[in-house]
Amino acid sequence: MKLSYAREGGLFFQVSETEIEVEDLPADLQTLARKLLENPDDYRSREKNASLRDGYQYRLELREGRKKVNLTFDDLTLPDGFQPLIQYLQEKAINDH
Repeated sequence: MKLSYAREGGLFFQVSETEIEVEDLPADLQTLARKLLENPDDYRSREKNASLRDGYQYRLELREGRKKVNLTFDDLTLPDGFQPLIQYLQEKAINDH
């Protein structure tokens, strides 16, 4: 299973992107990624932050075979418990470049 990540935005609009095999994530993050693929509606952001100007937007795409899930969050709609995954992927994106 592949996981693609992108972070966009910020005060001086920046884009960070990376892709990883879920099996290469730490075990706790693998579990979260599998939950995302199995039950994406449990994590979809129901709100849009119209006043978000200098914050970040996070895009996650999970692909396994024909199944594909896309999720988008911002700083305020990021679900509880996602911060470790976002932090891991952001560090990987920085180290990829």
